[in-house]
Amino acid sequence: MKAQIYDPYYKNKKPLKKIIMPRPEDVNPQAFTVIDVLYNHDDFAISYGVWNETGDSCLAMRWNNADDGNGYPKVFAHPQWFIISNDIARNILTGILNNPIVTNLEYSRILTALTIL
Repeated sequence: MKAQIYDPYYKNKKPLKKIIMPRPEDVNPQAFTVIDVLYNHDDFAISYGVWNETGDSCLAMRWNNADDGNGYPKVFAHPQWFIISNDIARNILTGILNNPIVTNLEYSRILTALTIL
């Protein structure tokens, strides 16, 4: 299932057709496989997965909103994930644990990812 974005007042106040945004769990480029989406709020997502070229576990992030429905980053209109160094990933995940909008399920998933990275 894909989220739908529609802003009737965007670009010259002319109605736009609905843009279908991919769900973070559906963004699986060839080089990265999503194992779990750890955080998904306000059009921003963080996932844990495997970098397929090396088999290493890693953290990735992306923005899920864009004019063309593919979010950012993307390559030739194909949604991608931005891979984060494991040294920095631990700090990002630890910081997110303090965010009051993190659900109990996300909190548990983040703690699990911290033990693996």
